[in-house]
Amino acid sequence: MSTDRTPKDAVEVDSMAFSKGNVPAHVNPSIVQIPDADLEPPKVDSDDATVDVANGNQITTEKTDLVSTAPDGSTMTQKLPETIDAQLPINQRWPIDSLVGQVNGKPLYASEFLKTREDRIITIAASPNRVQARDQVVQMISEAFDQYVNNLLIISEAEAMIPKEGQEGVLAWLKDLQEKEIANRGGSRADAQRSIEEEFPGTTIEEFMNRQKNQALAGDLLNRRIRPRTIVSWRDVERLYDVNSATYNPLPTIRIGRIAILKTDQAQVDKAKAEFAAGKSFSQVATDLGIADGAFWREIVIPKGGIDAVPDLVDDVKTRIKGLALNKVDGPTETKTQFVWMTLISSQQEPARSIFNTALQLQLRRQIENQRYGIEQQHYFSTLRTRWVASDLEAMKSRLISITMIRYFRQ
Repeated sequence: MSTDRTPKDAVEVDSMAFSKGNVPAHVNPSIVQIPDADLEPPKVDSDDATVDVANGNQITTEKTDLVSTAPDGSTMTQKLPETIDAQLPINQRWPIDSLVGQVNGKPLYASEFLKTREDRIITIAASPNRVQARDQVVQMISEAFDQYVNNLLIISEAEAMIPKEGQEGVLAWLKDLQEKEIANRGGSRADAQRSIEEEFPGTTIEEFMNRQKNQALAGDLLNRRIRPRTIVSWRDVERLYDVNSATYNPLPTIRIGRIAILKTDQAQVDKAKAEFAAGKSFSQVATDLGIADGAFWREIVIPKGGIDAVPDLVDDVKTRIKGLALNKVDGPTETKTQFVWMTLISSQQEPARSIFNTALQLQLRRQIENQRYGIEQQHYFSTLRTRWVASDLEAMKSRLISITMIRYFRQ
């Protein structure tokens, strides 16, 4: 109790005495004055944090604490639930529960999309090189998102192309496929379910069969729409062969060894002459003289004009190289300043592969087909996106990457 008029016989007593039930005998409780500080209301301590979210919007999170003084003089803090002040622009879509967008009316949630890739993302995010890790995750999410959209569009297109009279046939085929799958996985539905869960955790038989159906429909659609545009002619094979002619018809290569000793180093000259005279090999003499790499000098690719067509060799050296034999020492040849010994370390000539080689023809044809298939596939996907997708896919991808960065790269 507090009053503006204090009696003369009033005694100041700590309120703690009353909280413990220990009231002094000489105190009359009805006229006790409690210090104003004990009756102060809690102090409100707020901390606002504004963050950017998808679509360029902002949300403000308010953290509020109530700070009061206990009767014993200690400070008590009570945290209140956070409040969010989100300013939503008129007619602006707002992502709910990590919804990043819709493709053909089918929602895409970040949590569901990232669930199967979470382990990989966490591993990459743990890298000490944060910049490189972020780039890797961004590339991975971008490629996975594009693949997700393409698969969804292909399946939608394939299902839309099935005529009404063909629906029953698809259902009959799917039922037959499911019966065969159950038979191959133990013979009973329970055995098949256990087998599928071991291979694909959390997947039911119905989900597995739906996945098989989608793969079959998508594969059939791509074969009918894209394969006819990947026809390869003989002229295409010839053109690719000519472009890579040097690969299929490699030039011969020789490796030359060379020991050159200055005339002023008479001891080394005498040592080399003595060892060669004793019949030691070129590599042994190079090792005894302390010359690295067995005195390997250079590797020469012999052009179609032979040694004479090598541009950076003088005529005397060209003539000498022509006379070299494998592992035979030539020399010494004396110049104004040094003695030189040379040898042919190795000579290599890969066999040429003619365009009429059957295996090579199939390789070239397959390479052209794969290149054209990739190009035509991208064109087809672009057409499907224009026809089916109403959402901004790049904005969806950006939101998905933004959510990934917040979840896995927040310090």
